[in-house]
Amino acid sequence: MARETFCLLADAAQPSSGDTIDALLDLENQLAHSVEAISAEQRTFRQEGLSVELPMEFFLATGTLRLTPDSPYAGNAAAPLQGNDYKLADCFRHATEEALAVFRPMIQAVEFDAKSLPNWKWSARPGAAERHLQRRHRNPLFPLHRQMVTAHDVHEARLADNQALQDIRNEFNEVRHTFSQTQELPLNWQPFLEGYREHVDRLDERRLVAGGQNASLGDAIAAMRADILGTWRAEIQTNRHSLAMLEQDEARKAERRALLYGCDWTAQLLTHGSLIPPEEVVPALLSECTSDLEKAVTGLQSEPRLHETLAHCRVVAHRLVSELRAAGHNVPDMSDKLRILAGTSGQVPA
Repeated sequence: MARETFCLLADAAQPSSGDTIDALLDLENQLAHSVEAISAEQRTFRQEGLSVELPMEFFLATGTLRLTPDSPYAGNAAAPLQGNDYKLADCFRHATEEALAVFRPMIQAVEFDAKSLPNWKWSARPGAAERHLQRRHRNPLFPLHRQMVTAHDVHEARLADNQALQDIRNEFNEVRHTFSQTQELPLNWQPFLEGYREHVDRLDERRLVAGGQNASLGDAIAAMRADILGTWRAEIQTNRHSLAMLEQDEARKAERRALLYGCDWTAQLLTHGSLIPPEEVVPALLSECTSDLEKAVTGLQSEPRLHETLAHCRVVAHRLVSELRAAGHNVPDMSDKLRILAGTSGQVPA
């Protein structure tokens, strides 16, 4: 949030400079997330019988060469870096040492207080807690006291969102490490692999609920899941029936995942300890864009246990919109949203 305030102030002093600074900081965030996704095994190599850990600067250099748009290596993961990764890593280390000599006293003197920030920008990919604040902010669908959101609220939400993703990342790294240590499959290999598949699926569902900048974590989970299924298929490669059953099961899982985790609202609603209070479920649903609302309705329709929830949402939504209109509020797209809730976008709500 300090970054956002700084960029807004920079923009006020020199138009468009804030966007340039923000883009540079966004690249730095991408690099940080790419480094976080690297496992402990990938950070080390053995030399003369000793385990050697590559320095952080090496991975930052590699990420910079691969991710910076104007890099000659951008967009080509297979291109050899020709030793430039080591050269750039040396530059990073030297620059860091020189910069810290100047900036460390400044950093230590800074006292950050989110309450003192005058404004903020919403994250491009908000986490679950920030997303609900975004729904509430100055939104007449919510009670007046809930429409008030402060910079401190946003800061606390981001801390909670970051912690949620870090917890998932830590648990995933433990599971991945344990699986990588498996030398050979046990005799009861199917429940063994099924247990790992279910575990990574639960972690991925938690990732989708948590939201935020989690693409690198999703890629890492998908890669481990592919390893599990590759091992599974290798064990049954001569059994066409078993292979067909596995693929059918995978298709069912993918369909269910798309239906129930295809939009923020449905994913957050179904999770244990939802960040959406019960009295705000319908205002939150009506705050989604029409395309996400359609996904939510489709997801609710697909699960018989959720049909009662959908019926309740329809009733409350009609009452809420009628009250808003009576109070003189003009909420965009609300007629379309009521039609979507009623069934399909072409139907008139009952």
